[in-house]
Parts: sequence; structure tokens; C-alpha cells
Amino acid sequence: MSLRIRQGLRQVRRGMLSVDTAEHRTPAELTRSANNVVLLSRFYYVFLAYLVGTGHYPFGDAYSGGPPTAPLWPIRLAEQLVGTDWLGYEIALTAAGLLFALGAAAAPGTFVLRFGAFLHLFVHVAIRNSYGSINHGVPVLLLVGFALLFLPGRRHRQLHERNSVRRCLTSLWLAQSVILLSYTLSGIWKIWYGRLELFSSDALTRILLDRLLAEADEIPLLLPFVAQHNWLAQSMWWLTLYIEIFALLVVFRPHLHRPIGAVLMLFHITSDLLMNISFSLNIVMVGLFLLLSPLAPDRFSLSGTVRSLPIVGLPFRIMKRRQRSQRPQQTERVWLVYDGECPMCNNYAQYLRLRQSVGEFVLVDARQGGPIVDEVRRLPHDLNDGMVVKIGDRHYVGHEALHVLALLSTDHGAFNKFNRLAFSSPLISRFTYPLMKAGRWVLLKLKGVAPISPDG
Repeated sequence: MSLRIRQGLRQVRRGMLSVDTAEHRTPAELTRSANNVVLLSRFYYVFLAYLVGTGHYPFGDAYSGGPPTAPLWPIRLAEQLVGTDWLGYEIALTAAGLLFALGAAAAPGTFVLRFGAFLHLFVHVAIRNSYGSINHGVPVLLLVGFALLFLPGRRHRQLHERNSVRRCLTSLWLAQSVILLSYTLSGIWKIWYGRLELFSSDALTRILLDRLLAEADEIPLLLPFVAQHNWLAQSMWWLTLYIEIFALLVVFRPHLHRPIGAVLMLFHITSDLLMNISFSLNIVMVGLFLLLSPLAPDRFSLSGTVRSLPIVGLPFRIMKRRQRSQRPQQTERVWLVYDGECPMCNNYAQYLRLRQSVGEFVLVDARQGGPIVDEVRRLPHDLNDGMVVKIGDRHYVGHEALHVLALLSTDHGAFNKFNRLAFSSPLISRFTYPLMKAGRWVLLKLKGVAPISPDG
């Protein structure tokens, strides 16, 4: 039964969440990612120790100098077991939390230390929310601490390396999931709460004006400017809804980990400057587990990021699949027949770099002649009309040659990146190539070079 459940979940993930942008990782790369997860957990516990030790996370202030008026179930359970006297040991409780946090930072493989830090934070959150109001800043910190409980122990990592890697990555996915789920729930709440104003042209502007009245004594820095420009406010409103609604999908799309992490951090900074709403703990959690995500690609890929975007990236993913289906099969040799007297053609041929799977890339100057040139002359194509690419027994002429070379080119160097971006679409190649041919004609006229002879 459990095997069927895992297979079903795997099929759901592949069918609904896969975007064909995931990078295949070697066991060594996965092990390195797992080690980075442990390193991130150290930073988490150092940050937690900082909050406890500097008073930003005061245990004593949580109960406002008196017993809870609306105790939650953890506090009610503690009251039934040991009474309420333990709430008065503020220094001892804070010291215990600090020691557990520092211990977990020094030895994240020790479960007892991680659990002690989590339990201290759990009790703190329960006390803080036992007075009739709920604080929304600390729960994400608490849930990430719960996710880190699933990290493997030191002995387990030494004896079962493969399972340890899996547990580390599972802990990371769980931490990312709880962080991003909070944004998705926030987006759903915004849509449900403001469903009558969802398509209003001034929804955020009116929210900002209400905030301006509420914050009359301390007006946020950006609020007056944004409130006066409705187009800007509305753009921010729709962008916020888009990012929050689809935030949870980012877990399954590594190309989006760092870009969305940076956007969410900027979102919280902007919210503070716009409405005096500060979520500093969320900024740190997003920075640790998304901006520094061990599963994010080593190099930023604009195309991979765009294709990974929900809904927006759908046409780009369709285009990518079409390009893959049109890509020529692997071959040992590719010939490019071009005009060596044309500066633009010559530079293009010299700077172009193809993938290693292509094999040998042979440049042939049509003016020098040769067997390949004679073969091209027998085609219903004039060499003055454009370049020709031969792959196997097939010839690609003009814009088709430009398109197929773009599909086979590498991502190394600015020229090759631009070539792939500009001409990997057959439609763009079809419209662009006549302009390039006209430029070639002008350059040859300026140089006083005669056209290529059709007879050699």
C-alpha cells in the first residue's frame, strides 16, 4: 500500500508540478547539497540564539508580567501538570533556550539539542499567543525549527550516507514548504477577504489611504508616493497576489528558489516602508532557505527562471519542448557553408560554439570551393541568398540554418547566449534572417566584392 501511495504521489508531481527545468544532479552534488542544508541549520540556530540572548526574543516579556488570560493548550497542559510557578523563572528559562540554541548550532547532528531549542521556542510562542491575540511573525520561525528536527543524527550520517542525504533534503523541502505555504495562505486570504474588490482598479490605493489615516502620527516613507500613482499601486497589488498564490509551487521549481526568495525579501522591505508592517523574521527565513537554497542551480538562468514561472512560463515551456523535438539528432560532424568575404558572416562563423555532443564543427568558405560547396551548388539554392548547414544527409538553408545552429549552440559566452535567445525560435529566425541578408548585401557592396559565382 505504501509503495502504491509513493508511486501515486510521484506521478502527481511529474504530471502537475514538473516543468522540465529540473537539473539532473549527481550523487556527489546531492551530498554537497545535503551538507549545505546542515550548514543552513547552523545559521538558523545561531540566529535563534541571537534572538534569545539579545532580548529580541524575550521569554519573560511574552506573558506581560502576569499569567495568561486565554491559555492555549500547551500552557493549559503545563498549568495542570506543574502549576503556574514555572512562568516566574524567566532567567532560567531564557538561559535554557540560549544553551539549547547554541548547542544545536555547534552540533546540529544531536537531536536532543535541536528538540530542546524547538521546545523552548514552542513554549514561547504558546505563551505569547495566550492573551487573546495572535502574533503572525514567530510561527514561521517555529515551523522551520520543526522541519529541522528531521535532520539525521551524526551516527546515522556516517552509517547510512544515502538515507542521510535524503533526510537532509526532506528537511529542506519541509522548511521551504512551510515558509512558502504561509504566503500561499496569505494570498488565498486576500482573494477571499477582498473578493468583491478583486478586480477593482484602485483596491490597493484605498487600502493605503486607510493605512495613511491609521498611521497619521508616523507616515511610512513610500506611502504618499505610491498612493498618488494608482498604476503603480495596482501593479504591486497584482504582483503580490500572483507571487503569494503560487508561492508553494516554488518548492518544486529550483530555478525559482533564489529569484522568488529575493522578491519576497524585497516585498517585506517594501511593506515596511509602505505600511509600517515588518516581518523581519520572515526575511531571515526566506534568505536562508530560498535565497541560499542548496537546490538552486549554481548559475542563474533567465530562460530557466521564465519557464518555471506558473502560468506565465507555460508558452515558453511549450516553445522549449517544440525546440527539443526540432533539434537535430546527435552527429559526428556539422558543416557550415558561408561567405568568407562577408564580415558579418565570417564573425558569426568564427564566434559560434556548438555543443560537445555535436562533434566536429567544420567551417567552409563558399568562395574557396570544395566537395561540400559543389554538393550545395546542386541544391535549388543560391549561395548568395544565405548560409547552408549540413547535418548528416540533410541540408538547412537560410533561416532554417540560423535556427538549427541556435539550437545546437552552447551557453558559453555573450555571443552564444544571444544567439540562442534570439534565434532558437523558428518564427524569430524567419523574420530576422532577411534583415541579416540585406546587411550582408550592403557590406559586400561597400567592400566592392562581387557575388559568389553559381558555377564556382
